[in-house]
Amino acid sequence: MTPLWKIALLAATTALFAGPAVAQSDFQSCLQTIKAEALRQGVPANLIDRAFQGLTPDQKIIDLDSRQPEFSQTYAKYVGSSVSADRIAKGQQRMAQNRALLDAIQAEYGVPPQYIMAFWGLETNYGGFMGDFQVVRSVATLACMTKRRDFFSNETVQALRILALNHMTRDQMRGSWAGAMGNMQFMPSTFMKWGVDRDGNGRIDLWTSLPDSFASAANYLRGVGFRPGLPSSEEVVLPQGFPFDQADSTIEKPVRAWAAMGVKKAGGAPLPNVDEPSSIILPAGWRGPAFILYPNFKAVMNWNRSTLYALAVGILARQIAGGPAVMQAPPADDEPLSRDSIVDMQSRLARLGFYTDEADGLAGPKTRSAVRLFQKQVGLPADGHPTPDVVRRLQQTVR
Repeated sequence: MTPLWKIALLAATTALFAGPAVAQSDFQSCLQTIKAEALRQGVPANLIDRAFQGLTPDQKIIDLDSRQPEFSQTYAKYVGSSVSADRIAKGQQRMAQNRALLDAIQAEYGVPPQYIMAFWGLETNYGGFMGDFQVVRSVATLACMTKRRDFFSNETVQALRILALNHMTRDQMRGSWAGAMGNMQFMPSTFMKWGVDRDGNGRIDLWTSLPDSFASAANYLRGVGFRPGLPSSEEVVLPQGFPFDQADSTIEKPVRAWAAMGVKKAGGAPLPNVDEPSSIILPAGWRGPAFILYPNFKAVMNWNRSTLYALAVGILARQIAGGPAVMQAPPADDEPLSRDSIVDMQSRLARLGFYTDEADGLAGPKTRSAVRLFQKQVGLPADGHPTPDVVRRLQQTVR
């Protein structure tokens, strides 16, 4: 099952590849264009013909693709549902069951076992549900029946390459509606670039081979910058008078510089005495928990561009490894804003001269920066967190 954050992420990132959608009657013509590229990349013609034989677009996928989540999730709701007691317990159990394999993978790739377990737990609930859509049909439908033709045309070609490489049938290769596959929900292009045949049987199997699945995840994480040493993130306590406008993922300081400002680990222990670049964030605003983001956080963000997802990975990994839960509770009255509310907020911030981008309904870094400027103007803590109260104050200020 592809979660809503991944649906939104996929829609946002692949919009860069937008091309005109084609009519259903042109589906076969689109497949022939994809076939030509697959042939150029060495996929046998007879395999392509078998994979495309009788293939029709899947209306369910078109419908799913057209749905955009109306509400953004709060830190409390997202992390609370992602890092459950059951998921922590299952992660600890799975880690113990596969300890020798995971230790060997850590020695080779430098990725701690708890991180492999955290990704596995968040992506498929430890293999509990990997999706039951035909991957070739999914990515071909998205290539030929939506506005993201270039991106998903490539994914279709890579899916065909996987069939050829692994001697699979179209029906055997199943995944999410958007084409993510196996225990770790790799897209076909990710599979082709980072997949590992760890068990040495001559094929990469991310569905039933845990050695292949775990090694592929570790290979990918190492490839995008994950390094041994510091965790991806860690809860911290901010000193009295901390400048909240410095708490942003776009602002980096050496870890020791934050320590010099009085930032400590939750519980009071000192931060590592290192010069690694790091950031402080407040995902639920100044009343909620604070986190320091170490360099490995960027590697986790390469897996998925959602900050809340990346935080959940770090929090889940820490607790699977036996570490403490997050100490600071988020504010109980924090509520999600609808997309329309964010558009309205961005429009009002623009009229104040604080926001210069398109009002797109996505509360990204530029929106948070604009919110900070407004908060400073009206004397609120400048944490950049667009709470319903901030929105109401903005509506009263800009009519």
